[in-house]
Order: sequence, then structure tokens, then C-alpha cells
Amino acid sequence: MRSLLKISICAAVFINLPLFANEDKVLPEVKVVSATGFEQNIKDAPATLSVITQDALEKRNHKDVESMVKDVPSLFGTTPEAANRRGISIRGFSPRFTKILVNGMPVPGDNAYKGLRSVGGSYSFIPPASAISRIEVIRGPMSSLYGSDALGGVINIITDEFSNEFSANLGSSYKFARNKNISGEFYNSLYLHSGLIDDVLSVSVYGKNLNKSEDKISYANREQKDRNFGTKLFFRPNENNDITLELARSDVKYKRSKGKTLSTGTNSVASERIKGDVINLSHEARLDNILLQSYLSYGKIKEIAQQNLTLKTLNFDTKGSYFTDNNAFTLGLNAKKEKLDEKATTADAANVKRYDISLYGEDDYHLTKDFILSTGVRYNYDENYGSHVSPRIYGIYNLNDFFALKGGVSTGYATPDIKQRTQDLALPFAGGRGAQLGRSSLKPETSVSYEFGGVYNDNEGFEASLTGFYTSFKDMLSYSPICSRGSVCRHKGKIYPNGIWESVNIGKAEIYGVELTNEWQVTNALRLNQSYVYTRSKQKDGAEIGKSLNNYPLHTFKFGANYELNRWLNFWSQINYYGRSKDSLSYDDDIRPYVIADLGINYNVTKNFSLNLSVYNLFNEYFTTRSGRYDILIADGQKIELGFNLKF
Repeated sequence: MRSLLKISICAAVFINLPLFANEDKVLPEVKVVSATGFEQNIKDAPATLSVITQDALEKRNHKDVESMVKDVPSLFGTTPEAANRRGISIRGFSPRFTKILVNGMPVPGDNAYKGLRSVGGSYSFIPPASAISRIEVIRGPMSSLYGSDALGGVINIITDEFSNEFSANLGSSYKFARNKNISGEFYNSLYLHSGLIDDVLSVSVYGKNLNKSEDKISYANREQKDRNFGTKLFFRPNENNDITLELARSDVKYKRSKGKTLSTGTNSVASERIKGDVINLSHEARLDNILLQSYLSYGKIKEIAQQNLTLKTLNFDTKGSYFTDNNAFTLGLNAKKEKLDEKATTADAANVKRYDISLYGEDDYHLTKDFILSTGVRYNYDENYGSHVSPRIYGIYNLNDFFALKGGVSTGYATPDIKQRTQDLALPFAGGRGAQLGRSSLKPETSVSYEFGGVYNDNEGFEASLTGFYTSFKDMLSYSPICSRGSVCRHKGKIYPNGIWESVNIGKAEIYGVELTNEWQVTNALRLNQSYVYTRSKQKDGAEIGKSLNNYPLHTFKFGANYELNRWLNFWSQINYYGRSKDSLSYDDDIRPYVIADLGINYNVTKNFSLNLSVYNLFNEYFTTRSGRYDILIADGQKIELGFNLKF
């Protein structure tokens, strides 16, 4: 009841703002590229999509991709609001099934990081919000187009394009907490774009800098210093071709200190550093009825401290799309090679290599003016696991000008990643006091996903959707303890007092749920969006039969409002209700229901300079849960952020 009361109070604040009648309150037409690889209207896309616009991003001080997308229906930060460990779940799937793309190219994966808790290091490669044009989020499997790690969904971050114009953006903010044991953080970002040769050559430069001080509680946020910068060179030899070269570097440092966030081990300080470099070369050719797109991406990530490892990834992708009046056919090739150099392990093979090659095809066929059928297939060959074929089919039927039905079936296939498949590869965690072992006998996991729903749009500013989804897994990959904390856990002569975990296939599992969403452009000044999602996961056999696969909430309700009072003042609000988790394998206790309410105001001092004030976690939710002997911080209290943005 308390949670519902909090939601009602916040909603009433916006409902009672003055509304001004307007005859043109329609939702804007949205174009997307992520569902097929080419531009199309979002209503014709063979997937369930959400789009976050540049205007929406500019109204908040976003520091990472998780904060940018966490309010999208069915998206959940796997360690919400706290502990600077990041991960994004879509529809209850593990973050390893969330494919993160920048302009259609994958960012370096988390294979280079500790497998149990510290996820999200690859998110440091995401450009600052000022460099982003929009974000497209696909909720549901896209394995046939993007590979096995897109089983949960895709987040495609679309950044700047070729331009002759000069533009610049400088932003800065400071966030402080109500709780004296939670420290503050500074954030700065910079983005520049300029033409060099009219209609031929342009360049952009971007960078961001985050300094988060260490908290004073053992289970809270460690110190974090995050640096990211990059540059892009755009070359347009003629009007039909674009070539882009991008160089980016990321450097993230973490530190825990005794008496603050470090509670175990003999050292007074525990440090970790993750450095990475990315080089992307892409080409797009636009012919009469053909679109050709290719990229070559090289990533190198080095983790210093516990693991002292280096992961190198080379990824090549090329595809062509052919268009007729009622058909769009795409055929593509993807090749990926990885090398992991692990110097801190006790494994016999410290240098590990792997590669896989995929052929994929998609066909969007307008059978009638009201019915679109999309089919796809992906053939994958892995050097360790052989070949596999994964088909997909999706249909869209427009009943009339207001109602449409959408749904389909997709199969998934995921081989163990490079650290899971390597026998006796021991990746340490908890400051080197625990280890995660790889196994060469693992099987690939397979899945079948179903989705069906309906969309209503009154063409006057209101849209609602209802979607059901179900996925069944076979040979699902996970981890299982083979030696628990408190025992003498030994591997290859080394003792791990916090225990040893092993990569395993847990057998059969399922994830299912329902999404209910709506967007309402009440007036030109006021826009509301709401969503309710029920998500359930179960292990269907083995020792933990009936247990949830994760600690994600069964029920979530999200309410957002944006109100443009005038050209100088903008108000926004976001209220998210998270229901309890149930029978989680991750934590000892269920996580209780809670509400996170955020409010903000933006003041445009001039057309180029704005100030903003945000209050996060308005009701000061602060609590933990238990995992073994550890407290896990779920919500870390109220915070206030002040910032400015200068653009010219």
C-alpha cells in the first residue's frame, strides 16, 4: 500500500499541471534500422521496439547506457541504483543475452571480465549522450540477424553522421547523496563535430570523465574513475558512399579501501583497472535498389589486478539488401575471432583462441498491403562445436487504421564463451579469494522463443500495446559451486577461501511474461508513458528445480511524464515500481517491493545554455539483501544532481 501511495502522489503532481488544448497532439512518425538492418517505419518493423530520442536524452545527465535505457519497458538494471556494477536485462534474460551495438557494430564483450559479479565493463566504450542521435531498443530475440548473444534483445546506439556543420556540446554535473556514508560524483562530457571539406570530409571528437568517490560502507560503491574518448573521421567520396573510421579508448579504475568498502582479504587496498582500445572501419553504399553495409572492428581489453588478462577480438560483417516494390531481401556474412591471454590463471592453457563464422539471411515480404511476413535464418559454425541452423519467422497484420497484430517464433543457439569452454581456466573473483572454472565438456544451449501481441494507435496521440512472450531453454549455461565458502577449496595447488564455482549446463529452463505499454501525447506540452510487465523464470529440472534463474522482480510498473511549461522550463518525472523477487538462485532472501521516483527540472537560460536539477530516489529507499555472507546494496538512498549544458 505504501508503494502504491507513493506512485499516486507523484502521478498527481503532473496530472494537475495546467493542460493547454491542442488540435495537433499526435505521436511523431518514427524510423528505425535495428530490426532489419535498413530504415523502415517502426510500425512495419518485425520486432517489439522502443526508441529514445536525442531530445529525451538531453533532458537528463546520463552517464552510461544503463541510465539511458532503464526506464524502457521490460528493461532492468541487474544491480539497480547501487554498487556501480552494471548490467542490463531484457525480459528477464541474463545481461549476456543483451546485445549492445553502436551504429550496428558490437562493443567489446564482457568475456574479459570476472564471470560472477563485475559485469558491464564494455559499457565504458559507449559515447557520451551528447554524441547520440537516438537509441533503438529491441525487446525480444534477434539471434538470426545479430547472433546468439542477442537472445534477450538488442540496444543499438545511433550516433552522429556526416555533416558539413560545426556543432559542440559541453556538459558537467555533480551528484551528492542524502546518506553521509554514500559519496558524491563528478561527471564531464565533451562532443565536437566539424566539416573539413564540404560534402567530402568531416570529423567528430568526444570524451567523458566520471569521478566517483568511494563510499564508507563495505557493501556499497567502490571508488571509480572512468575515462573515455574517441574520434570519428567521415569520408564521402560521392553521394552514394560513406566510409567511417573510428578510434576509441577507455580507461576505468576501481579501488576499495579497508574501513570503507573493503571487508575481506589481507590488503589495505584492492585495485582493479580495465583498459580498452577499439578501431572500427565501416562502409555503406547506396545504389538504385541495393544497400551494401560492411564493417571491420578490432577490440583489445586488458584487465589489470585480479586476472591480469587481455582479450583481443576481431569482428567482420558484411551484408547486402535488395529492394523491390513489396520485398526486401538481406544476405550477410559474419566472422569473429577471439584470443584470451590469461596470466594469473592456474590453467595449463593460459592462451586461448576461438573463432566462428555465420551466414544469415532475412526476407521482409509485403504479401498484401496489410500483411508483412518476415523470415530469417542463421547458419553458425564454431570451431569447437560444429554447425547449427537457427530459423525465425515474424508476422505483422494491420486489421485497420488503428489495430495491428504482431508475433512470431525464433530459435536461439549459444555456444559457451571463451572463458566457459576452456578446461581448468580459473578466473578469480572477490579479490582473488574465489575462482570460476571453465569446462571443455559443456554443451551449447538452445532455445525457442514465442511472441504475440497487439498494438492500438488512435492516430491522435495515443498508442497502447499488449504482448506476451515465452522462451524455453535446453542445456542452459550457468555456474554451480563445487566447493563452498568455509571449506578448504583448492585448485591446481592454490586455495580459494571464498569458494570455487564451475561452468555447467543446468538443463531445461523457461522465461515467460506479459508487457502492457502505452504512450500518450496529451497535449503538445505534456507527454505520458506507462508500462506494466510481469516476468517469471524457472529452472525445470536438476537440484534447483522450480527456482528462479535470477533475482529480477516479478512485477514492474513504470510511469514517466514530460511537461514543457514554456520554451524556458521543462519538468520531467519517472516513477518505477519493482515488485518482489521470488526463489532466486542469486540471493538468500527475496527482494522486497520498492519504488524509485525521480524528478527533474531543466531551465534554458539561453538557447545555447541550460541548467538542470534532478532528485533521484525521492522517497529515500535504502536497503540490502543477502548473498551468502555478503550484504548486497539494492537501493542507496536519495541523491540530488546539479548540472549544466552548453551547446553551440
